[in-house]
Amino acid sequence: MEFRDRTFKNETVNLDGNTFTGCTFRECVFVYKAMDVFTLTASHFYDCKFSLAGPAMLTLQALAMFYRGMGDGGKALVENTFESIRQNNFPKLP
Repeated sequence: MEFRDRTFKNETVNLDGNTFTGCTFRECVFVYKAMDVFTLTASHFYDCKFSLAGPAMLTLQALAMFYRGMGDGGKALVENTFESIRQNNFPKLP
């Protein structure tokens, strides 16, 4: 579904499969399940939260396992992953 120039307030916003352009989000909770792609363009966010469910939550749990349970090497793996996110420099798959 496509949303354009809409204001969302105190809503749960499902990201999967949706396109948001020029929207404003106030005190919303974003839910991402990693079941479909989404886009957010030229939008504004105020006091919002981000929540994961389904496969996206499983990915977060895997990262937490590496971070907490695999010693310094696991911690470094997760930190490097987040640095790649900050730099928009994702490893290329073979």
